[in-house]
Amino acid sequence: VKFEGGKLPSSIGGLIHLRFLRLFEAGVSHLPSSMRNLKLLLYLDLDVACKEPVHVPNVFKEMIELRYLFLPPLTHDKTKLELGNLVNMEQVWSFSTQHSNVTDLLSMTKLRSLDVSLSERCTFKTLSSSLRELSNLETLDFSISSKAIKVDYVGEFVLDFIHVKELGLAVRMSKIPDQHQFPPHLEHIHLLYCRMEEDPMPILEKLLHLKSVELRPQAFVGRKMLCSKGGFPQLCALNIYKESELEEWIVEEGS
Repeated sequence: VKFEGGKLPSSIGGLIHLRFLRLFEAGVSHLPSSMRNLKLLLYLDLDVACKEPVHVPNVFKEMIELRYLFLPPLTHDKTKLELGNLVNMEQVWSFSTQHSNVTDLLSMTKLRSLDVSLSERCTFKTLSSSLRELSNLETLDFSISSKAIKVDYVGEFVLDFIHVKELGLAVRMSKIPDQHQFPPHLEHIHLLYCRMEEDPMPILEKLLHLKSVELRPQAFVGRKMLCSKGGFPQLCALNIYKESELEEWIVEEGS
C-alpha cells in the first residue's frame, strides 16, 4: 500500500499486542516514533519500496522480544540505529555498518542469519572479529554500500566462521580467497558482483562439504573455467547465470 506523504500513520503505535508487521514493498519513507510502543513484536519487515532514504527514528530499544528484523535498504546518512538491546534476535537482514555499530551484534548471541552491508569506513577485520563471537551463526551474507562499490576486498577476507554453512558474497574482489579462509563446514555459497578475473573453481572445488554453488550476474568475468578431476565431492547443484561472460568450460572426468 502507498501511504499519503510516505508516512506510516502514528496510530500504528496503538497496536500494542502486535507480533508481526510486514511493510515489504510498501510506499513508506517515514516511520513514526510511536512504533516504540510495539514492545511485543517478534517480526518486523521494513523492506519498503521507497526509492528515497527512509527516516527511521530510534524505536528499537523497546522491542526486546524482536527475533526477525529486515531493515530498510536505504536510510538517511545521519541515521544511527541502536540495536544493542535486541538480545533475542535470530535473523537480521540489511544490517549496515554505516548506520549501526558492529558491537551491537555482540549482544545478539542467538543470531542464526545475518545479511550485512559494508560501508567504506568499516574494515573487514573489525567486522569479522565481532562476528566470530556469534557461535550460532549459520547463514551469512556480505554486500557493500554504493559508496564502497569500487573497493577491492581481495586479501582482506577471513571467512572461517566455524558454524557458518551458507555464505553469500556480493563484494568486489579480483580473485576468490584461499580455501582455508572459508568456513570449514560450508555447504552453500553464492557470489554476486564480485567481478572475479581469476577462475574461482580451483578454490571452490576444494571445499569438501559444498552442496551448491551459484555464480550470479558479474560474479566471474573471466572467459575460461576448469573443474578438475576429484573436485566438488558432494556438489548437488551448480547455477551459472545467463549473464556470464564464460566462453570455455572444461569439466574433467570425475569432477
